[in-house]
Amino acid sequence: MKISFDYDGTLTQSKVQKMAKFFVNFGDDVYIITARNKTIGGPVLEMAKKLNIPESNVFLTGSMPKKIETIMDKKIDIHFDNNKNVVDALNMNKLNGVLI
Repeated sequence: MKISFDYDGTLTQSKVQKMAKFFVNFGDDVYIITARNKTIGGPVLEMAKKLNIPESNVFLTGSMPKKIETIMDKKIDIHFDNNKNVVDALNMNKLNGVLI
């Protein structure tokens, strides 16, 4: 299964990090997909390393529309996010967005 997490306000929470680690250890394909821009991606990459998420599964999209597009392009099964607008947009497109 392909599972993705937003970074700010989502993966920055310890309970969500535990959830991500569970999925990684279970063998799911875990991604970090955030609207952060590449110039401020350092902490995101550090988190990926901490959680054993491959750097190739980290996407710093720079905007909410690009973030949603990336989630769709990567055929993510479940995306966890703290932004209700992102979750609503995913669910309207018959994707599984979960509000954290």
